[in-house]
Amino acid sequence: MKISFYSLLVLSFLFVQQMNATEKINVHIVDGIKKNKPQLIFRCASGDDDLGWHFPTYQGSDFQFSFKLNFFVETIFFCHFWWGKKDASFEVYRNSGACGSEIHTGICYWLVKEDGFYLANQTSPPPSFLVRKFGWVNAIY
Repeated sequence: MKISFYSLLVLSFLFVQQMNATEKINVHIVDGIKKNKPQLIFRCASGDDDLGWHFPTYQGSDFQFSFKLNFFVETIFFCHFWWGKKDASFEVYRNSGACGSEIHTGICYWLVKEDGFYLANQTSPPPSFLVRKFGWVNAIY
């Protein structure tokens, strides 16, 4: 199998780009529930990292995590949320999905509210920048 000079040049360029990658993604999960009763609870993870359980105690609590993109592997983080008898589980970041294909600012901002989950591409966005992406599911316990 022959590898052309052009193929080697492209592969070299991609390798150098990956080594110098500075694109950092910042994910925010903000408790926007006005009366935190019952208390919001959530747990986030990826295939490699368990970010643990979180129990925000007041409206405006901001759980944040950040990471650098890996050019060769798709990055996926998901969270499971519970609020009383309601719950929801979804990907809060995926290169080709939520945030990754929708934002180019490096910021993935999720606001958790009584009626669902809102996404924006900046921290502390005005209400007009928030887009409702998911609702709550009534869990059966």
